[in-house]
Amino acid sequence: MFTLDGTIQARRDLNLHLASPIKMSPASRVVEQIVVPGREGTLTREQGWNDRVITLDLIIRSSDVMGLWRKAITALSNAKRIAFRHDTGVFYQVKSTALTELVRVSPLMGQFQATLTCDPFAYLTGVENIVLTKSGNITNPGNAVARPVFTVYGAGRVFFETNGYRVDLKIDSDQLTVDSALMECRKGNVAQNQNMTGPFPTIRPGKSYVQLGPGISQLVIEPRWRNQ
Repeated sequence: MFTLDGTIQARRDLNLHLASPIKMSPASRVVEQIVVPGREGTLTREQGWNDRVITLDLIIRSSDVMGLWRKAITALSNAKRIAFRHDTGVFYQVKSTALTELVRVSPLMGQFQATLTCDPFAYLTGVENIVLTKSGNITNPGNAVARPVFTVYGAGRVFFETNGYRVDLKIDSDQLTVDSALMECRKGNVAQNQNMTGPFPTIRPGKSYVQLGPGISQLVIEPRWRNQ
């Protein structure tokens, strides 16, 4: 079965059962086909990735079908993550959930469908933050480029660099956070993009070298390793 947000187990907490196998789309690229006059075939340009769609055909078996259905649709509608027992070691980030009407198969059974639109990638579980106090190597164990969160501790004008991406920061007090997924620089919840120059870094699969410039006392990386 599946677990929502790391704590809500479908069968134990929601009394949900699968009516059919889980349907899951693969991570697929968005590709633009460009026709060039006089050229045989087309040119292709990668635009990004399609969302992953997960479809769940669900059954509720209970003397209180309606009560459990309301509980289940609340949990599914609010879920930000889903993980499957047959797909250990990863979870999927949920963007939105669409639910069908409940069909009463019998007085003790109801059936409905949940369609989850998710981030294209599967994120590795049990990943700890990486803490660097000096330049060094880190390893991305996933098979896709990661977009981590970098929290830089220091003061004044500092920089760090990895995979050819150099980020220059002006830190007025203590630390700044660079979120490569959201493409924002912040201190707490306050935007600080004016104190950052350079691209938002990504980390390719395998080993990468991270250089810490003068003035950085510590760099904390929330890796967000992921697979296609």
